[in-house]
Amino acid sequence: MTEDQEFLPEQYTVLARHYDELTFDVDYDGYAKGLGLLFEKYRVPKGGSVLELACGTGSLTQRLCEMGYNVTACDISYDMLSMAEQKCRELENKPSFLCCDMCELELWDKADACVCALDSINYLTDAHKLKKAFKAINRSICAGGLFVFDIKTEAMFEEMSGQSAVWENERLFAAWQYGYDKRSGRAAHIIDIFEKEGGIYHRYGEEHFQRAYPLEKIKEMLALTGFETAGVYKNMKGSRAQREEGRLFIAAIKKREC
Repeated sequence: MTEDQEFLPEQYTVLARHYDELTFDVDYDGYAKGLGLLFEKYRVPKGGSVLELACGTGSLTQRLCEMGYNVTACDISYDMLSMAEQKCRELENKPSFLCCDMCELELWDKADACVCALDSINYLTDAHKLKKAFKAINRSICAGGLFVFDIKTEAMFEEMSGQSAVWENERLFAAWQYGYDKRSGRAAHIIDIFEKEGGIYHRYGEEHFQRAYPLEKIKEMLALTGFETAGVYKNMKGSRAQREEGRLFIAAIKKREC
């Protein structure tokens, strides 16, 4: 992988319409409940405005809206946003949707909080892009606003490296392969999807690239872009992380404009 490889919109095209069934084990209810606890802890107003970055198919978006928050859901993939819009169509408290790169984010009104879930920050494979995204988020939330996100750690990428997995039902077969280069901190995630149509299977492939960032690098970048790291957790139940392993959940507070 090279320095300029990063997330591209076409990475969530065919995968978008199968994303929910392939990620059936993601605990969105638990994640939303954890966000509620962090919002309370860090004084995000009930019924306040929440910017959700990399919203995907809108599973977390839906829950945040049901919790009473005014949500602006953003994703770089038109296909994922289309699925999210369908999922949230019947909600009484509907979200707004925005298709854009989080590095180029611009909002009319500042949000009370920003959420970026499911290791989407790791898709920023260049440190310059990471800094640019954090700056854009800073500009998009109020003074004292909360920024919550999670990352895969270096240890988690190392554990996943070399692994493969398959999943299938009567109309779909999917296979994943994971690779990680410790020297560069870059990871590759390749997925092949075989979709049945009539008596024929059509094959589609997607490649995803991520980067592992040490926690100190994340904290340094947050500080440079006007944030203060308020808490680092090992889960969304509020348990403080003691080691850099698995997935880390980070809460940061905007201290100054950047």
